[in-house]
Order: sequence, then C-alpha cells, then structure tokens
Amino acid sequence: MRAAANLPAHRPPFALRPWIQLQELPKHLANILPFLLGTVLAFWDAGTINWAVFWVALVALYFLTNGTYIGNEYFDYENDKANTTRIGGDDKVGITTTGGTRVLVKGLIPRRHALIASVVSFLLAIPFGLYLQFGLGTGPLTLPLGVLAVFIGWFYTAPPIRASYRGLGELFIAVGQGLVIFGAYYVQQGYSPLPLVASLSWFVALPALKIIREFPDYEADRTTDKRGLTIIFGRERMAKVFGIMVVVAIGLFVPVFLMLDSLLAAILIVPAAMLGRSALITLTGQWRDPKKMELAAVSAFTGMLLIPVTMIVVFLIAALRRW
Repeated sequence: MRAAANLPAHRPPFALRPWIQLQELPKHLANILPFLLGTVLAFWDAGTINWAVFWVALVALYFLTNGTYIGNEYFDYENDKANTTRIGGDDKVGITTTGGTRVLVKGLIPRRHALIASVVSFLLAIPFGLYLQFGLGTGPLTLPLGVLAVFIGWFYTAPPIRASYRGLGELFIAVGQGLVIFGAYYVQQGYSPLPLVASLSWFVALPALKIIREFPDYEADRTTDKRGLTIIFGRERMAKVFGIMVVVAIGLFVPVFLMLDSLLAAILIVPAAMLGRSALITLTGQWRDPKKMELAAVSAFTGMLLIPVTMIVVFLIAALRRW
C-alpha cells in the first residue's frame, strides 16, 4: 500500500510504457550501429559471418546497453531533476534529447525498481557471454571484453568511480563504444587492428558529442556537481575544443579511403557535413544562442550516428564485390 501511494493516482502499480521509455530504445542505435559495423568489417576482411555468434552477441549487447542506460537514469536522478534547460524541454524524449527520460523524475517508476532492473540486465548478459566463449568458441578475450563493458557501463555514473561526475565520462564513452566495434569483429574473426583503425573518426567524434551535449545541461550539471569537461573548463574553451575534435574526426576518414581505394568512400561526406555544421556553430560563437546550441548538439548527434551507417554501407558493398 505504501509503494502504491507513491505512484501517480491515475496510473496502475505497473505500467508498461514507462518501462519501455526507461530503456531509451531509440538510443540503442548508438550501440547497435557500431556492432553492425564491426560485423561488416569482419565480413569485408574474411568473407563470412557466423550468424549464431551474431545473434547471441547482439542479445548480450542489448542487455549490456539496457543495464547501462537504466543505471544511468538511477544514478543521474538528482541531476535530471534539476535539469530545466535540457534539449526537449520538460516532456520530450527522443534520440537527440538530453537529460534522461524523465521517467524516474516524474515518479512513473520507483527508483529502486530501476536499480534492480539495471542489475538484472547486466546479469542476463552473463549466460550469453559464457555461451559465446565456451559454446561458440569466440576466443579467450570474449568474457574479459564483456567484463570491461559492464565496468564501463556501471561506473559511468555509479559510485565510487562516477566517471561522468569526475571528468572521465568522455574517456569512458570512447573506450566503451570502441569495445562494441572491436568486440563485434573479435567474436567473428578474432583479434585484428582493422576495426580500430577503420573507426578512428568514431572514437574522436563520440567524446566530442559528449562535450557538446553538456552545453544545454550546463546549469544542472553545475548545481549537482556533475563535472564533465565542459563544467571543468567552461563552455567558452570547450566550444573551441569541440570544433577542433570534429575537424580531427573528419580528417580521420582518410584511413577508410586508403583501405577501400574506392570512390564509394565519398559517401562519408554526409556525416562530415553534419559534424562540420555543428563545429561551425561552436567555433563562431553561435552556441550562445539556445536554439543554435540545440542545432549544434542535434547535428553532432546525427553526424555521429551517420559515421557507422555510411561505413556499414561502404564496407558492405565493397565486401560483396570482393567476395
């Protein structure tokens, strides 16, 4: 009776929709796309895909991502509650919004239930990782990579590390997403530097995106001691750093051109254009206008997602021609 009394009167004790929202399923694309890229790179390199490995690894990735996102919602509760300048306002939740899903802030799900769901999601990934390594023979690094993924996903916001509160969030994101590409390739073909070299631009674009998405959340982060790089060094400096990182990310498309030796790689101009627009806004100081700031963040997020999308297309076409 006491737990039910804490829920909004017009909602039942259990409602499916808030649980769906809490998982941030649209944002799972940020992990699914690099997973697909790693798989396509393995196909381009060797001409084969083990579909059993693919599906088992994809399910494991779903649980790892779920555990991370739901855990972040739990540990970011105070920050999300204080965030009144987030992209999307008080209610809108989508792939480009910031400041969480608002599910816990609005009391649609008890916080402790979200914490339990996060832990359960991580635990559910374990049997799939075990089956990958010992049942499907994906190699000795499979479980260590999974453990590292859990470590990064949990301690991104969880104490005692709380990486995103100590200026380490950008590093955790880059390493975590790098694990997805490398891991997807590794379970298919074993160790190779290929997925790391091919996705260098992705590694730089991701922490850059984290920086620009901290701009609209700046006031909430400052009041709740969430010390991302933008809080530590200020928006003026990080606007320039973001612009430089974007330019570097665009320049790192060059290895892809060299590997493919094909005009197909010209499609990478699409994410480059989106990222370039966001860099132009920050480098010229237009980010001080809230609408321009939102445009920069949305363009950066779109450009970031288009990096693996365009690379998947390019390497898949090249692989089909090759094999």
